[in-house]
Formats: sequence, structure tokens, C-alpha cells
Amino acid sequence: MAITAIFYQPQESDKNIASQEWQMIFHQLKKKGFDTLAIQWTQYGDFLKNPENQVWLKERLDQATAEKLQLIIGLSSDPEIFNRLKEPSTTSEVFLKKLSRKDALLVDYWKKNIPEDKLAGWYLPLEIDDRAWRDVKAFDILRKYLKEESQKIHMASEKPIYISSFFTGNMSPNDYSKMISSLQQTSGLRIWVQDGAGTGKLNSSERALYLTPLTKCNSPNASGFIFEIFEQTQHDRTFSAESLPPQLLAKRLKLRAPCQLDSVFFELRYLFENSFKAKN
Repeated sequence: MAITAIFYQPQESDKNIASQEWQMIFHQLKKKGFDTLAIQWTQYGDFLKNPENQVWLKERLDQATAEKLQLIIGLSSDPEIFNRLKEPSTTSEVFLKKLSRKDALLVDYWKKNIPEDKLAGWYLPLEIDDRAWRDVKAFDILRKYLKEESQKIHMASEKPIYISSFFTGNMSPNDYSKMISSLQQTSGLRIWVQDGAGTGKLNSSERALYLTPLTKCNSPNASGFIFEIFEQTQHDRTFSAESLPPQLLAKRLKLRAPCQLDSVFFELRYLFENSFKAKN
């Protein structure tokens, strides 16, 4: 069955939010129709590596499940991931192997700390874009990595594995659709495609050229859409964005992916901006 999920990116400053406020946030999520919380990562560089931070995150996840939200557990990410993937193919291959080793440890940890009936799946924070993988050799490395990663995780857990992808006009819509289809078939991963509305790098007509071929309902190439509920305010190296105006936010929260695919929204702090801003 399709899920209705929202991403959450844990950050150091979030530790300043009181436990009672977190309970309110998760309660409101359930009331708004969400059934799943997708944690984008459970290790981000050095953040969340130490036991104190792991306990803090587990407490948040326990609060979410207490409100009847299912969990998709994101694995390891790196703040320099996009720079690392610009390096030669052999270097990026070494980097991906390091991620894989970290992911195996995280799967083992969270399997022991999250009840199986609350766990809806795993998420690989590596985002598949339409620029880094155009080179044939680089794409072969990606395809091999995703297939092996999927096999390793499925040996430890039968839960589905998700990954996301985005496009910015670096591939033709047809080539992008073929890439998503190929990766989903060879890896067995469920791929969510970002709609690009928040980043604004392409207009709505251009985005439709990419999104429409992915959702032919007789054989969709993607497993769901990620609806962006923010507006990017800075387009240089440092990502900066703000919440949408209330009326537009309410309108976007009503969106659902076609073909009974997963509907996922990015991200929690843009829905509860006051809770997060006040503590940063």
C-alpha cells in the first residue's frame, strides 16, 4: 500500500526542542494525515555517532511511534557527499564502500532498538541526480553499489529499501526516466523522485516533462514522489530555504502522487517552522 510520509533531517540544534514539543509535533503529523516518518539519516558526518546523540534520536523515534507513526530509518550520510561524487570514479567507489560499511552497522543498531512492527523500511541518503551519473563508468559504479547495498541490507532485514532522486535538466526527460527504471529494476530499491518545486531550478512545464513519464500507471518507473514544501532562497553552495506561505503550504500538503504511488513531503521543519526556528 502507498504511504504518506514526511522527511525529518536531524540536526544538532534540534536537541534544544523540548520533549513535550516533539510530542505535539508528532501528534499533529498524525492528525494531518501522515502515517510515516522518514528519518533522512541516523548518522551525518560526526553528528549522531556518539551514544548520547543516539539516545536522543531514539527518544524522538519512540515518541513518533507512540503517535502511531511508522518509521523509515535513514542510514549514513556525509556533509561532503556531492563534492566526493565529483571526484574520479575510483575515488567515489572507495567513498561508497565506506558508506556501505557504516550502513551495515546502523542497520544492526536500529534493528535492535526499533520494534519490527514499527519499522516500515530503510532509506539510503545518497541522492541520485541527473549529473553525476551521466558517465558510463560512473553509472556502472552506482548500479553495482546500489545492487550490492540492497542485497546486504536485505540479508539483515526484509523491510523495503528506499532512495530518492532529483533532476535539474542535465539529462533529457527520456534518459532520466530510463536511468530511474534501470536502477529500480537492477537494485530492487524503491525510488522516490523529488518534484523540484521548492528548488525552482526548472519551471512547472519543464518539471512535468520529467515527472510525467515516470508515472505511466501500467508500469511506473518510480515508487513515489517527494513534494517539496519549501522555497529555496539561496542557490550557491550553502542551501538555504524558507517555509511556504500558509495558503500555499496547505495546498501542497493536499497533493498526492498519481497511480497510487507513495506521497512523501520534504521536510518536517518547514511544516513546524516556529518550533524549529525558535530553538536554532
